[in-house]
Formats: sequence, structure tokens, C-alpha cells
Amino acid sequence: MMEDSETHSLRGAIDAGALHDFRTEFERLEPLASGSLDDPLSPSELRLRLDDGIGEATSATITVRWSVQSDYNVHYSDDVGRNLRWDIHPHEYTEPDSDAHYHPPPHASSDDGDVGKSCISVTELVLVARAVHQLWRAGYDTRSVAPLNNATNPP
Repeated sequence: MMEDSETHSLRGAIDAGALHDFRTEFERLEPLASGSLDDPLSPSELRLRLDDGIGEATSATITVRWSVQSDYNVHYSDDVGRNLRWDIHPHEYTEPDSDAHYHPPPHASSDDGDVGKSCISVTELVLVARAVHQLWRAGYDTRSVAPLNNATNPP
């Protein structure tokens, strides 16, 4: 994955407190979600397991990485092989010209021509958690990935 390369990575260390707070907010909003950290003492990511998925998917995971610089990577994947990501961190893609970018389904491609502007441009943790929930819910309710980067000023 390109995420670990110098030109496409989160700035700063992972913020464990932010992962806890993201989990609390997302679980508060979504009864289908339960979150866990990969390491309770020194986590590098939060995994939100969803008891159902979008469309034909029967389960899904939202994996969150959040840095002390408020850079983030939010990765949706499901049991039918769909992946997508909403990210804010430095990158070298042609578009967009801001740090906020979106890796579309079905493969969360990192090809320059596939990456686009993310509809989530905020960095406040609670607002990002609410936006991700709102977008996931829109996809879940419509049974389509089409609305997953189709919002203005979320949440």
C-alpha cells in the first residue's frame, strides 16, 4: 500500500486518545458498530466492525488511523471486497490540491487519476466521526457506494 511511503503518510505519531474518542462517538451514533484497538496500550489503529454492510455485503470494517497532527486515514472495507478511503494528509497526487482526498471503491485505488477530492475536509475529530457515519449510513440506507463521497459540508 502506498500509505507507508514517504510521500503518502500521516504526519506525526498515532494519537491513541483520538482513536478512543472516535470510537466513542461512532459507537454512540451507530448501533451496528463495535470498535476495538489493535493494541490497548499503544494502538496504531481503531477497527470499527459493522454487523452489516452496504448492498450485498453482510459485514464491514472501518479502520481509522489518526495522528497527533490531525492527519487521518479512514478506510472502509467489506466482505464483498470493496474498499475506499477518506484521507487528510500530505500527498503528491495531481488532484486535489488540498490534503483532503478520497480513494474510491471498489479498490481504494492510489492511482493518480483515480484519487479525488474528499467531501470531508474537516479535521475536528468528532466532526470527522459524524461525517464518516453520515456517509456510511447514506450508503447503507441506499444500498450503494455512490453517496459515500457525495456530500457538502459534512456532517
